[in-house]
Amino acid sequence: MNQEFANTSGLLPQSLDDIIRLNRGQAELRLSRTHEIDALVGVVDSYAGVKDEIGNWRLVSFVDKLSKSTRVMLIGDSITRKHPTITSPLASIDLAHGVAKTVNGSIYKLGNRGYGEPSKDGLAFLCAAMHRWGNGRALGVPRF
Repeated sequence: MNQEFANTSGLLPQSLDDIIRLNRGQAELRLSRTHEIDALVGVVDSYAGVKDEIGNWRLVSFVDKLSKSTRVMLIGDSITRKHPTITSPLASIDLAHGVAKTVNGSIYKLGNRGYGEPSKDGLAFLCAAMHRWGNGRALGVPRF
C-alpha cells in the first residue's frame, strides 16, 4: 500500500472534536448546547429571499476560549446544491416557522433536522470552511 495514501486516513476527522488538533486551549468545536440555541430562538420576520434549504441540519458551536465568545452555525445538506453546507454565524433561529437568519442577513429554510455528529462529508466540508475563514492552519485543522 502506498505510504502517502495510508497516512491520509488519519487526516479524516471522526467527529467535531477531532477537527481542531492544535491550540485546543484556544478554541473548541462541538454540537451546540441547549442554552446557546435558546439564546438564538426568535422570530425571523422576513422569509423573502431564502438563500437555500438545509436538510439533515444541526447546530454547531465554535467557541473562542480566548475572547470567551461562541458562534453558532447551521451545518447540513444544501437541498439546492446537493452537497454539505455551513452558514455564517446565526443571528436567530425560528424553529416554529422552520427558518434561520445569519448575522450577514441570509435566510435559510430548515428541512429535516439531523441528530448527532455531522456526516463524514460534512466534517470534511467544515474543515475546508475553517481554512477559508483563516483559522484552520493555526488550529491544526486537516486540509481537504
